Amino acid sequence: MADPRQVPADIEAERQVLGSLILRPDLTIQVSSIITRNDFFSDGHRFIYDAILTLSNDSTNEIDPITVVQFLQDRNQLNPAGGNAYIMRLVEDVLAPNNAPLQAERIRNIALRRDLINAAHQIEVDAREPQENEGSFLKQVEESILKITSKTSSRGVLSAAEMQSDFFDYFEHLIAARGGMSGLPTRYEELDNRTSGLRGGELLILAARPGMGKSTFAMNIAMNLAIAEQPAPILFFTLEMSRLEVLLRILCAHSQTNHADLKRGHIPQGKKASIQASMDAIFKSPIYMDDTGALSIWDCISRTRKLAMELRQKGQKLGLVVVDYLQLMSDPENRKFGRQMEVASISRALKQLAMSEDVPILALSQMNRSVEQRRGESARPQLSDLRESGALEQDADMVMFIHRDAPADGEEAPEHSGQAEIIISKYRAGRTGGFYLAYRPELFRFDNLLDAGSTEA
Repeated sequence: MADPRQVPADIEAERQVLGSLILRPDLTIQVSSIITRNDFFSDGHRFIYDAILTLSNDSTNEIDPITVVQFLQDRNQLNPAGGNAYIMRLVEDVLAPNNAPLQAERIRNIALRRDLINAAHQIEVDAREPQENEGSFLKQVEESILKITSKTSSRGVLSAAEMQSDFFDYFEHLIAARGGMSGLPTRYEELDNRTSGLRGGELLILAARPGMGKSTFAMNIAMNLAIAEQPAPILFFTLEMSRLEVLLRILCAHSQTNHADLKRGHIPQGKKASIQASMDAIFKSPIYMDDTGALSIWDCISRTRKLAMELRQKGQKLGLVVVDYLQLMSDPENRKFGRQMEVASISRALKQLAMSEDVPILALSQMNRSVEQRRGESARPQLSDLRESGALEQDADMVMFIHRDAPADGEEAPEHSGQAEIIISKYRAGRTGGFYLAYRPELFRFDNLLDAGSTEA
């Protein structure tokens, strides 16, 4: 055990919690949702806490100093726990049993600080030694810190009274919207009408067959949020394209300039001013980008949290995270259990990140190859077409597909030529169905239709 003179600890808080639980066993469930045995600094206190939890799990047991002493004695743990007299004194010294949950919070916070100190010490020791791969070492450092800070994101079980203040703030925000935008507007009218904007805590899945424009649609949503009258910071993880290519496509979409022209270094006549204006708007906007090709979920989480923290220090809030695309991300810890388990772990982690940082996350997804073999009405994508669909469908608050009709050989152009249908197949907070947008792939741009059609599920 580390020297208490070198690491933080509050032995008295631990004694107050243990004595309170012996006096008031009804507090055990609440306290155990806050701390674990490892949060106690004293090994003896860990033995006593284990005894209380084990006894409380059996409703036939009466918890008092005698039963705790007997439990420890039967397992040869009484002396390591401090002895008979010490346990009796725990009960005698309790000042306010009702404060046990508050003392438990203090114990947990101090334990987190100890974990950080131990992790920092280990990092220092490792950093003094030569590393075979500096990149892998730095990633291990990030993960070790992230695992500790992740423990602070859970608030445990709360009573209705404890949720009152947060709920009133949330409810007032909804009322203030008066049926309008309670989240961030994407500027796609039908999407905003159905969702009231993008809201923090939501995991949104966008899927489509190759070439349907899912990267473009996600990029357009990000652009609309970041380049606006009231811009929202966005973080774009691009695992398939370089950040410079994404910026070029944003420039094409914003200035409405043909991508092929700019790729050839040709500026069309009359476009120079609009391109320059778009560049000014883009480079003044709060767009953040990461084009790490081999991105792990731990990288994604740590970098998102780091940016969110930096923005909070400036009085700003991260508005949207885009992951393009989910199946290119890795989870080294779960890879050995198979690809489906790995994707399920990534999906759950993204949802937890959305909730802990109160930010919407738009994750792009591949689809199963079978959908490419279907024709006609059956070619419309559905939830089962998601690759590794079980976990994605379960974790997502919304699942959207992009669908465009392609003419068969010898047939005329389909009815909605030049348009793309956005199909909402799952939405926890509202109705499903579809609507059409104009799609101009040469500009990497989706636009509202003046007379937007609508299809209901």
